[in-house]
Amino acid sequence: MYMRGKMPVKKTEKKIVKKTAVKVVKSAPAPKVVKKSNPVKTSSVVASTPVILKKKIEPKNLIKPLIFLLILASVYLLKDEVIVASVNGRPVTRFALIRDLEKQNASAALENMTLKMLVEQELKKAGVVVTAEEMDAELSKIEEQLAAQGQNLDDLLEAQGLTRAQVKEQLSLSKGLEKLLADKIMVSDDEVKTYFEANKDAMGANAKLEEVSENIKSQLKQQKLTSEQQKWFAEIKKTAKINYFKFAPSTNALN
Repeated sequence: MYMRGKMPVKKTEKKIVKKTAVKVVKSAPAPKVVKKSNPVKTSSVVASTPVILKKKIEPKNLIKPLIFLLILASVYLLKDEVIVASVNGRPVTRFALIRDLEKQNASAALENMTLKMLVEQELKKAGVVVTAEEMDAELSKIEEQLAAQGQNLDDLLEAQGLTRAQVKEQLSLSKGLEKLLADKIMVSDDEVKTYFEANKDAMGANAKLEEVSENIKSQLKQQKLTSEQQKWFAEIKKTAKINYFKFAPSTNALN
């Protein structure tokens, strides 16, 4: 009986121990790994941000210096456009020059501009076109005539403050009008002969009609062209709507 009673006691104790041990293991929680943020780095970033902002230059503070630099650069680059001369250090501005020129011949210049525009419009309306080859040919004739007189076209243009481009523009209008009025400026052989007989003494006793006929024809043609141009200008000005708000030309011009 003693042995039977002793054995259950030992088994019971073992079971209790095992259960207790199991409970101990289960009751001990596993350590949790908590990721902690670095307070030092965060604080350093936050603290350094205001310092960087303080060093930045506000854009509005750069406006005045930039405007000043732009003004200086503009004055330097456009000084020849603004100041045309100086007298003892005192500048003569282009605006003053233009104002004086307007007082002197603004009316004539304005009328020439309006007539030029009117001629261009009428030539376009009539479908008259002057090619670059035709203008070059006319320019070559002028150069040949000047060369025969011992003169140079470029020198004459420089003396008058003109360029070849401006001359070509004028030639384009002149040649265009010549085409437009071609049927009214034709010169017959009888007209050439009549002119030769009337001016034979001025041409010289040895002058022959066949030698001077081309020059006579060209001269008569130019006279007719000038006359017909004046008539044509007067006609188109009657129908054109030209309003002069300032520097109105005289009523006797081109009449």
